[in-house]
Amino acid sequence: MSRISQSIKLTRGAGLLAIVVVALAVAGCGSDSSSDTTTKGEGIRAGTGDRTALATEQGTAAGKEAGAPIELPTKTVGIINFLGGIESSDRLRDTQTLVNKMLGWKSIQCDGKGTPAQFLACGNSLLDRGVDAIVEVAIEPGQIQPVLNKAMKAGVPVIQVGGGSIEIGDLSGTYGPDETKAGQVLTDALVAKLKDIKGAKVAIQDFPAAWGSSRTDTFRKYVKDNPGAIDIVADYETDAATLVPFTKKAVSDNLTKTPDLSAYWFTFDTTGQVGGGVIDAKYKGKTFPDRPLVATFHADLGTLALMKKGQIDMTSEANYDAANWIAGDQLAGFFSRQTEISKEDQPIYPGAGDMFSYQLITTEDLPPVGEYVAPLVDVPAYFAAKWAAQFTNAK
Repeated sequence: MSRISQSIKLTRGAGLLAIVVVALAVAGCGSDSSSDTTTKGEGIRAGTGDRTALATEQGTAAGKEAGAPIELPTKTVGIINFLGGIESSDRLRDTQTLVNKMLGWKSIQCDGKGTPAQFLACGNSLLDRGVDAIVEVAIEPGQIQPVLNKAMKAGVPVIQVGGGSIEIGDLSGTYGPDETKAGQVLTDALVAKLKDIKGAKVAIQDFPAAWGSSRTDTFRKYVKDNPGAIDIVADYETDAATLVPFTKKAVSDNLTKTPDLSAYWFTFDTTGQVGGGVIDAKYKGKTFPDRPLVATFHADLGTLALMKKGQIDMTSEANYDAANWIAGDQLAGFFSRQTEISKEDQPIYPGAGDMFSYQLITTEDLPPVGEYVAPLVDVPAYFAAKWAAQFTNAK
């Protein structure tokens, strides 16, 4: 039995076949509508029952299509985290570590601390330590070009995960959600909420990255194409190096400047969490429309907890950590069969198709406390089954 096969157990419950990936600390059985039971840092499952069984069937078929099972070489993969302590960034780091473990690979982590200088320091350090590949979290190629040059000379692939709409440049691959689609989900919902407010005023806190502007440009486009419907009274970028204090001050200043503000758009989940707290403190006990509506991205556990408390009203959710599983799969194909690494942002996989799903989450449809929003495809189950069928790695 292979190393990957040993991490998978088959169980039966409620008459349906459920796949339990032990490495994910996930268990459960039941129908397609049953709740998800993942914990922070372990990726998002699509619940149990029908979806898990289907993903497992599809993944197994995809693995068999790759050819006769072969041994997957042992590798060391470096991980550059965008900024430690940020929930979404840490989730991508932790999920990549999990993916590497399932593939039998060693991980070496480095915190980029949100600054290009540290991104470079991390990349150079990892290459000097002889890693076989680097997976970096939401860092644009222009910010680490010297590292990419060095990696290309050494034959080390570098893949970006989590940030969609990032130009590939000299990256070997870049995987993340369709940020324009994610932005349109939030735009449509926010516009619907503000339609009865004449001259609605909105403040925007964007993020200085292509994935951030791609989301927010959908809302800007609506405002431009519908003059008079909504007024953008503030539109500025986050200072990533001082993210929390910057957000607190900027939000507070804008609330003072525009006391009749209708809504606040936060392009990044952590700024939404911090900004939502500032707004809640100023308008204690009040809800929209008696306080600005708070809209943001990513239904991380911290965001969901604040939504339950009434500090955030809506979020555009995409299972962005599907990017980690795609990166692991692309690297596994490259190292085992010298398969070319996909240049598509959202590669299409046999049976399952696009691994990313897009949903609007409001305070009226929150999952149980401590659980993620279930995406359409059980991505971990798909790839666990694919790799079990594709690789031997007999011990």
